[in-house]
Amino acid sequence: MQLASLNKHLSKLEKNLDKIKVIQEKGCAVESSLGDVYLDLRDVGAYLERAQAEKNTKIDQELAETTERYKNILVKFESIADEVELHDQGMVMASSSTLPEFFYRITSRYQAVWKIFERMTTAFGVGMIGFTLIVPTVFLAVGSLPFIQFYGGGMSGINALVFAVGVILGLCVHEFAHGVVLANNDIKIKRVGAMAGSIVGGFVEADETTFFQAEPRVHLRFNASGIGTNALLAVILVIIGLLISSQLLLFLALGSLFFGFINSFPISPLDGGWVYEDLIKLYLTSKTVKGIFLSVRFVIFLLWIILFIRAVIM
Repeated sequence: MQLASLNKHLSKLEKNLDKIKVIQEKGCAVESSLGDVYLDLRDVGAYLERAQAEKNTKIDQELAETTERYKNILVKFESIADEVELHDQGMVMASSSTLPEFFYRITSRYQAVWKIFERMTTAFGVGMIGFTLIVPTVFLAVGSLPFIQFYGGGMSGINALVFAVGVILGLCVHEFAHGVVLANNDIKIKRVGAMAGSIVGGFVEADETTFFQAEPRVHLRFNASGIGTNALLAVILVIIGLLISSQLLLFLALGSLFFGFINSFPISPLDGGWVYEDLIKLYLTSKTVKGIFLSVRFVIFLLWIILFIRAVIM
């Protein structure tokens, strides 16, 4: 293997690792892809060791540069592998057959209804990003949120418990929505489960091959459906709670909304970040305009810092 072709192969491996990292952050299983990259890196490493042993003075400098590049790519590979391992550390309860089959079974019936569900939760998910950007801005600017202050009696112990139940309910419906979108679009679900360790929460792992074969709008619906379902559930619970004057339902709604809220910030790897980037890729064509919109979210975060500092000083 000549060094020129070896460098081309390393470039391909580096691009594959970048793609795997994106896939891994989206919640897809990447073990098989990482395994393929590992085998390639092992072969490249073995070749470089043999080449160094031969001590060919004509290519010593080029060989050294290629070896250094190989080491950098190996570090990137180990970083991604560590993140995957960290994901599975602690207590992990997962189903690779029963729960995935449950999603395929329920979506095989009334597909038109589930498509409506996808579109509705996607719309709510996009709206959640706007809500998530507006709420902190208004709060930091004026010191209160009058438009959502429906209860001024403080939070009792029972209300705090109901709020916590609402967060757990929000987690469940969030992952349920992800699973529905995958199954309803013939994307293979590898595992569904929950974890408690370095990371606490639930997950729905999609097969990376079938996931990236799907249309970009399916990716948008997948990323937006979770936070959109949190918002939709909160709206339904608030309406019922107000109609029957139930504080418990209002705090249950707040729990679900809170879970969606913390996942809606438009920064990857949060769902809000993927949705924001999906929207830009789908509806903007100019690279300059795309760059502006990708930067706007960070400008808003900078605005938050300024408003926070102003509030502390004043």
